[in-house]
Amino acid sequence: MSVAAKRERRIPEKKVRMRKEFEELLRNNRYLLVVDAYRLKASMANEVRRLQPKLGFRMKGGKMRVLLKAIENVYPEAAKELADKLSGQLLFIFTNENPFRIAYELDKFEVAMEASPGDIAPEDIIIPEGNTGIPPGPVIGVFSALSIPTKIVAGSIYVAKDVLVAKKGDKISPNLANILSKLGIKPIKSKVSIKFAYDFVDNILIPRELLIPDIEAIKSDIEKAALNAFKLAMEIEYITSRTIEPLLLMAMNRARALAVEAEYIDKSTIEYLITMAVARANRLASEAGISE
Repeated sequence: MSVAAKRERRIPEKKVRMRKEFEELLRNNRYLLVVDAYRLKASMANEVRRLQPKLGFRMKGGKMRVLLKAIENVYPEAAKELADKLSGQLLFIFTNENPFRIAYELDKFEVAMEASPGDIAPEDIIIPEGNTGIPPGPVIGVFSALSIPTKIVAGSIYVAKDVLVAKKGDKISPNLANILSKLGIKPIKSKVSIKFAYDFVDNILIPRELLIPDIEAIKSDIEKAALNAFKLAMEIEYITSRTIEPLLLMAMNRARALAVEAEYIDKSTIEYLITMAVARANRLASEAGISE
């Protein structure tokens, strides 16, 4: 038996199967998208898996070292570049589809989740006034502990007024998580956070900021560039469909100013010239002490 075969036998069968599955996925897919799975709830991951047939990808978990070994076996050059990029809790998406489209679709996919103790409130959380449908009991003490005024109406706990129970950025306590769950309030917005993508054909690493660009920032930059281009075209008097009208208006104003300065009489200057003549006459009369 060869040394490699002996080493293979010492590796747990589960890891061997995982590595072989990774290798098959790598050979059959051009792109790898790496997802940050830290605090990614299992229910959210399951929602993403439901998108696999529609978007054309396969999401799989597994040990990073096993994936790196599979990449080393299939794409040795890529393994060198990815070795220090894979860290933390990760999920892996394999696809032949456009990685930019997949990243875009997953980034806008958001699921409302129940809060767990220790979660951070993404926005202000308000418990509204109204009947909760919860029968009275020990839970009233939890409402009281959260300073939520209640009364009993028609055999149920009734919240007497709207109450701000957590501000944006606050840590959610066990009592608050319990009450929010009972009220069916899901304040946590869970999203998929993609760290980067890798193209194994062209050996290109695509960082998150390129995969999921800031559309509003790009729009603002394009608007500024268009305005600067328009200003430059006007400055050098470059004729386009956008500049022809303002350039003609500017030329007309310059021609009128020149005609007025030269006292050239035509229908566009006569009014200005008469006004200027009257103003000069009045000034001379004033200087000469001649009254009207």
